[in-house]
Amino acid sequence: MPQIDQVMVSYASQIVSLLIVLAIIYFGIAKAMLPKVQDTIDARAKRVADDLAAADKAHERADEIEETYRNQINDARSDANGVTADAKAKASAETEKRVAAADEKLEAKLAAAEAALAKARADALAEIEGVAVEATQDIVAKVSGGQVAEAEARSAVKEVMAHG
Repeated sequence: MPQIDQVMVSYASQIVSLLIVLAIIYFGIAKAMLPKVQDTIDARAKRVADDLAAADKAHERADEIEETYRNQINDARSDANGVTADAKAKASAETEKRVAAADEKLEAKLAAAEAALAKARADALAEIEGVAVEATQDIVAKVSGGQVAEAEARSAVKEVMAHG
């Protein structure tokens, strides 16, 4: 069949042309497009690597800043503790001075009060002794009708007061 022979010849020329066009397209893409695509992929990979490196550097810098911050906080705390301890020591010293001054004043007042009390007691005893001497003289005069000398009555009253 002659039609079939013609089909093979016409198809063969078309297949060869198709293969030539496909080869041109394939090698055209491989030579022209593939390097551009590869460059884009390489650029993205480089950008990602640079971004990761920058992120690592930023992370390290953040760690350094955090460490510096923690050190500053610890220094500030120790300084604050030192200032607080100094303030407590000053306050304690001032309080001790005030207490000592108050104690001195109280001791002086106590000594003055004790001296006044001793004087009042001595005055009261002297007055009691005087009253007792007069009472002794009056009692002796009423009971026996005689007179007792003041010196005698005074020595008798002192003896009784000394022994209770």
